[in-house]
Amino acid sequence: MSHIGNKLRAGYFATPEFQGELLIKLLEINSGASFFDPTCGEGKILNQLAAAFHTDETPILTYGVELDNRRAAEAEKILCEARNAPIESMVISNNSFSLLLLNPPYDHTIKGIGDEKTERKEWTELVRNNRFLKENGLIIYIIPSYRYADKKISRYLASNFENVGVLRFSDEDYDEYKQCIFIGNKKRGSVKKTNKKLLGFLQSMDDEEFVARHVTSISTLIGKHKWNVPGAATGPSVFHSRLDGKSSFYEEIKNSKGFAAFKERSRPKQLSIGGNPALPINQGQMALLLASGAINGEIGKAENYHLVQGLELVEKVTSSEENTNENGSTTITTKTRTKRSVSVKVITPEGIVKKLV
Repeated sequence: MSHIGNKLRAGYFATPEFQGELLIKLLEINSGASFFDPTCGEGKILNQLAAAFHTDETPILTYGVELDNRRAAEAEKILCEARNAPIESMVISNNSFSLLLLNPPYDHTIKGIGDEKTERKEWTELVRNNRFLKENGLIIYIIPSYRYADKKISRYLASNFENVGVLRFSDEDYDEYKQCIFIGNKKRGSVKKTNKKLLGFLQSMDDEEFVARHVTSISTLIGKHKWNVPGAATGPSVFHSRLDGKSSFYEEIKNSKGFAAFKERSRPKQLSIGGNPALPINQGQMALLLASGAINGEIGKAENYHLVQGLELVEKVTSSEENTNENGSTTITTKTRTKRSVSVKVITPEGIVKKLV
């Protein structure tokens, strides 16, 4: 394809379905898992891989992000979760997914204000999305063969993954796409030693003759080796775009445990009094109980049954005081104070309303 054609398609090349069928034969899944494709296109290849293993006993959750509106709309139909957003805007829980399918656009990032240069997306998406893959999780990284020779890409792959395989597309698609597949498990821990042998192998892949001689076709590995996908059936706790509208969060917030806990904490507490008081209640204490409404409601039984309502009345009282000054003049001082009183109403069994205070 011409350089112009590549730009028109924004570097988008969907992984051929036949290569997906071969990939399935290289995977082993024994429990529920979660798959993620940060540049998922129409979501077909991710759905193809998941559908091959999904059962009631081993549910496979699929998550995708796609910038193009049309492709994202198609992905939403077949994936569990799909967002139409730039991957840069996504907020996703780290160490969430058991499998990362990464076939990034073959293009450069857009140069922003203050940026001195652009980066290749094969590199930026590898680094950006690896943090979402759980330890020992499986990466399937698909890029043109010559891009593996990039110094940053080759060193990153040789340092962060183990149990590695480097394969090229089978003959049905390799000549057209020139793509190779890197498969490996994410290393555990923060200190990672670089595999020098793998590093040298990857950095030789800018030579097409080297690829033809030393990079195994995916079809020849079928039946000889498999990669295990670890369990991660719950998926990420956070998966949304900073660009999402507020309305899209309504259902998630309403059904979240955090919101339920907030509602419980903010619920008005009901004051209930049971049993007899430890000490006799004096008149002032009774007034406070009545004023606070603590003994509102039903009191007594049968012929002693009453309905009681206590209410605190608050009013402003103004008073004036006249004072005579030394020169014979008078000064009037006006003071306002708050007066509180209690009103208690009782309804007797006969229906008579009595105001006690």
